Amino acid sequence: MSELIPKNIRGGADALALVGFEEGGPGQVHSWLAAASGLRVACFVNPGAEPPRIDIASERAKRDSHLFEFPLPDSFKGLPLLTSSRWCEVLVDQGVRQALVYLSDLRRAQAAIAEARAAKLTLVNAIHPSALVLPDARLADNIVLHARAFVGYRADLSPGVVLNTGAQVDHHNVIGECATLDPGVITAGNVTIGPRARLHTGAIVKNRIRIGADAVVGAGSVIIRDVPDATVVAGVPGRVLRRLES
Repeated sequence: MSELIPKNIRGGADALALVGFEEGGPGQVHSWLAAASGLRVACFVNPGAEPPRIDIASERAKRDSHLFEFPLPDSFKGLPLLTSSRWCEVLVDQGVRQALVYLSDLRRAQAAIAEARAAKLTLVNAIHPSALVLPDARLADNIVLHARAFVGYRADLSPGVVLNTGAQVDHHNVIGECATLDPGVITAGNVTIGPRARLHTGAIVKNRIRIGADAVVGAGSVIIRDVPDATVVAGVPGRVLRRLES
C-alpha cells in the first residue's frame, strides 16, 4: 500500500470532502459548490490504496482544451488529494465531517456512499443555482444537479443520483441510487430508472418506461420500450445491443 495522506487538510464546520478527482465531474462541481452551498471544499478524496500517477504531458497532448486540469499524486486544483482506503477515518480525524461522493464508477460510488454513512459523515447535495427543483419533488442525499437540470413535480431521486447539464426528469419519475443522466437527457412522466443505470447525452425516454438496474442507454437514443437490467440499448427507437456481465 502507498496511501497518501496530506497534512494540510483544513477541517471545520464548513469543510467538505469531495470524493472523486475527475475534472469533468468533481472538478466541475468544485467550481460552483461554495457559491451554491456555502461549504468549503477542504480536499478531494481518492478512496483507494494507490495515488493517481498520470503522465500529464502525454494526457494533455490528447486534448484540445488547454484548460483541462489533471491531479497530482497529492493534490488537485490546488487542494489536498487524500488517497486512502481508510478515507472516512482520516476525514473524521482531520475535522471534516461532510462529504459528497462523485465517482464515475457507479458501483464504487454506491459503496463509498455506504462507507460514508457507516462513518457517520454527513452526505450533502450539490445543486447548481440554475437548476430547477419543483417544490413537491423529493431529493435524497448525495445528489448532484448540474447547471439547468430540472426535477419535476413529485419526482423521487435516490442517493447518489447525478443529473448533468440540462438533464430533465419530469413528474413522478423514480430515479434509483447512483443512476446518472448525462447532459440533455429528457425523461417524460412516470419513468423509473434503476440503480446505477447510465443514460448518455441527449437520450429521450417516453412516459411510463422502466429502465433496469445497471442498464446503459446510448447517446441520442429514443426509448419507447422497457429496458432490462444490465443491458446496453441504443438507436431510434432504442434496441438491445448486448447484455452486460453482472
